[in-house]
Amino acid sequence: MVIYPKTSESLEGMQTLKKYIQKYRGVEIQVLNWESDEKIYNVINELKNEIPEILEVTIHPPLIDEYDFEVLTYQNIKREEERINKMIEISQDFNIKVNLLYHVTWNFSCWKSSGTIENLKYLLKLLDNTNVNIVIENIYSVVERRNCTVLSIAKELDNPHLGVCLDICHLHCEANIYKIPFDEFLNNYLNKEDCKKYIYQIHFSGTLNNDGYTDLKTHGRKHDSIQSFEKDYKILTDYEFDDKIIVTEIGEDNYNLRIDQEEEIKMLENINK
Repeated sequence: MVIYPKTSESLEGMQTLKKYIQKYRGVEIQVLNWESDEKIYNVINELKNEIPEILEVTIHPPLIDEYDFEVLTYQNIKREEERINKMIEISQDFNIKVNLLYHVTWNFSCWKSSGTIENLKYLLKLLDNTNVNIVIENIYSVVERRNCTVLSIAKELDNPHLGVCLDICHLHCEANIYKIPFDEFLNNYLNKEDCKKYIYQIHFSGTLNNDGYTDLKTHGRKHDSIQSFEKDYKILTDYEFDDKIIVTEIGEDNYNLRIDQEEEIKMLENINK
């Protein structure tokens, strides 16, 4: 199992997370404020200086609607071209793999009818012969109940530089919104063969109180019991995700100490033994 911790562009919690980043040689960075592409370059430079062993970085743009892939490329696809070119520069200068992660909010039919899938195809062409990927993530506001849009997109394009980030908490949110029993929802939502081929990484966290969307304090938290942890871990084994990159995306009260994220990492390491 490969576990990548998650930090922010200010590298919060590095005192706690550093040993895990060194061990697994990768990290995901949540950018809270994308002031400039050069700022991201400087963050990676700082990270590489502190942890020379690092081989892979996933960069997650800000968590606001304006950063969903559909909106970004509709507003200004040239801006996304610039962003991707900066990721290529980072990859080459620091000799690391870089994954640029986008949220996806529209369903598959909207992607096709709006031309958004052509926008993604255009951006993927920029990544030929590079060590940079685009990763698209399922989120629970997508108007869908039976098919995972990001898997459908990945299957349609079948590009080696395109992968899927499957968020376990978002799966629970979707099932809770539609009040569908979770196992029934999964059976309809995820195609195992497509998962095996196109999922690149997993966002792993707990969803508390059978909620995750009305009270944000229940979204993406440390699992509150070994039973709930084992239930979500079973998704990884049932769908053969346990050989994918697992990103511990944990919301917590103290981001400088990252106590909850470390506990989640330790649970993953222990269950893997």
